[in-house]
Formats: sequence, structure tokens, C-alpha cells
Amino acid sequence: MKLRNVLYTCLVASLSLSACSDWTEEEREIFENQDGLERLIPLIEAKGEEDLTPTQREYYAKIREYRKTPHVKGFGWFGNWTGKGTNAQNYLKMLPDSVDFVSLWGARGNLSAEQQSDLKFFQEVKGGKALLCWIIDNLGVGITPEGVSDMRQFWLDKGGGDETKAIEAYANALCDTIDKYNLDGFDIDYEPNYGGSGDLANSQTIAPDRGNTKMWTLIKTMSARLRPQGKMLVMDGEPDLLSTEASELIDHYIYQAYWESNTALVINKIQKSHLKDWERKTIITVEFEQCWRTGGIHPDSGAANWSGRRSYTSVRSEFNGKEGGQIFDYATLDLPSGKRIGGVGTYHMEYDFKNEPSYKWLRTALYLGNVVYPGEYQ
Repeated sequence: MKLRNVLYTCLVASLSLSACSDWTEEEREIFENQDGLERLIPLIEAKGEEDLTPTQREYYAKIREYRKTPHVKGFGWFGNWTGKGTNAQNYLKMLPDSVDFVSLWGARGNLSAEQQSDLKFFQEVKGGKALLCWIIDNLGVGITPEGVSDMRQFWLDKGGGDETKAIEAYANALCDTIDKYNLDGFDIDYEPNYGGSGDLANSQTIAPDRGNTKMWTLIKTMSARLRPQGKMLVMDGEPDLLSTEASELIDHYIYQAYWESNTALVINKIQKSHLKDWERKTIITVEFEQCWRTGGIHPDSGAANWSGRRSYTSVRSEFNGKEGGQIFDYATLDLPSGKRIGGVGTYHMEYDFKNEPSYKWLRTALYLGNVVYPGEYQ
């Protein structure tokens, strides 16, 4: 199946499958010797490929192959994840099939049985990836055992009093959690200039021999553990603080381009030539905690802050003044070299589920970026 057809099928099938969340009828009984029967099991209830019809199995096999091809990747920070109940908004498996990977917002390990089951389906059937994510500012944040009174000292003790070894111990503990739950990597939320500074995060360049060598140690240690396994290490927030050497250890640079009001401002924010393969590894994101109704900033977004109620001006005039203009521009963005942006995503992507059809802004943006306005991916 050609790329265009896969994406079109993905768009249509996702719209159809998302409706399964409203089904309430019981699963049909399957009798012996009826393997291959066209079964009507709601997707939200499916545990694995064995619960799908032959047509669905063939479809998802094509989706998994499509993910290996160059394209504008679909991404998002996914919050309120439970993997249980009747609300499809709380499931990874119910995300659009065009979403390649997500960062789990609010999950700190200790996944429930329901979350692990949902994760497995998302990975094995839909071919998606899910990363742990939180702000990395201080040594031990996010994973230090409860009840520890001095977080930093706890990890220094782990390192025998040596700070470098303490950082390595912390990095390995993060990787241990990823391995334990078969997650797909880690998203380092790095925002030292926006309230996220600490003993591991500052405004200096992250490099092995200068600037912030502490963050370099964490990145180097995690990269050595994760990437040989085919797992991911990405950085969001201020990835421009990576040195060229550090950028070689990072799979994606994710920018929170929430309040930029035109294409030129976005390109200025992300154009960092010192980062390795910056064009195709860069992902730009839209704020959906407030602006989910209008697909990004827009006078009618209902955002509490003024920035979210501005108009967005795109180099593609057909998007100007329309709802969705910001995320559509991001997904179809061609950089100065002519290469297409690496990916597009949303913060609190699950809010887009409330739109009709569900996830309409991200799904449509990815369709525009990969089919309607195909780009240069090499």
C-alpha cells in the first residue's frame, strides 16, 4: 500500500475506530474452531492482536510498517492515563493511529496492571512508543524513594560520595524503571530558564568538557543504556542548550512553541544549526491545555492568557484566520533548507479527544503534513 493510501486509511479508520469507546454491548462469544471469524470486539476492550478481525490485523501491520518510513511524526504529552474504564480518553490504544510516540505526563513508574495492558497493545499492535517524562532539575527528582528527607544526599551515598557516580546511579535508576515496565525511553523536560533550574539544570551549554557537565553525565549514561536497545532519549523545553556532542546522543529536540504567532517566529525559535540533524529531529508543539478547542492560538480559543487568544499567521495563507491554523502550519512547515519539520505534537493531547471527531486537530494536521502537502524528508 502506498504511503498516501496508508495515511488516508489511517485517517478514516481512526475516525471509525474511535467510535468504539461508546459501545456498551457485551463481547460476542467465540466458539472453538472459529478462528478468523469477523468479531465485533470494541477496540477499547481488545487485549491483543488475537482480539482483532483479520482486516484489522492487516491494517495495523501496515501502520507498523509505515512508522519505519520518513514522515512528519505525531507526538504529544499524554495525561490522565489510566488504561481502564469506559472513557476512551484515558487509553493509549485509543489515540489516533498516526501518533508515533507520546510522553506520559504525570506517570512516574509503578504502572497498574491496566496501564501495562494498554501500553502493550499500543506498542505491539499499533507500533507506538511511550516515554517517561518529567522536569529534570535536581539530582534524584522523580524517583527518590518516599520518606527520604535529603534527596541529594541519598544519591551521593549511592555514588560513594562522588557526585559524578551519584548522577550515573540516578540515570541508571531511571533506565531501570523504563526496563521494568518495558517503556520506550525518556523525555528530559529541561527548562532551566523557565523555573526549572537546579543542581542538574542551568543555562550553560551541556557538554563533556565545559559548561553543564553534570547534565552531560546524565545524558551520556542514559543514552548508553537506552539507545542500544532501540529505545529513545529526547529532550524538550530548551534543547538548544545541548552542545553538538550532546545532541548526537538525543533522538528528538522538542520545542514548546505555544505562543509564537507566525511561521517566522517558530523558525527563529527552532533554527539551531549546532544541533545534529536539527531539521528532521525537531518536533514543535502546540498548547492544548487551553487551546484544544481551536487547534492552537486563536481569538476564540478561550485561553486564560492573552497570548492564546491571538491570531496565527502562516506562510500558507489558506490557514490564516482559521481554527487549526497554528497546528496545521507546524505540521506542514518547510525549513530554510527545504526539509520538512521532523514532527508535530500537542501538550495535553488528550484534551483534543473532546473535539468532534475525537483528536481532530492532531489527526488532521498529520494528514495535511504527510499527504496533502508532502515534504522533503531526506
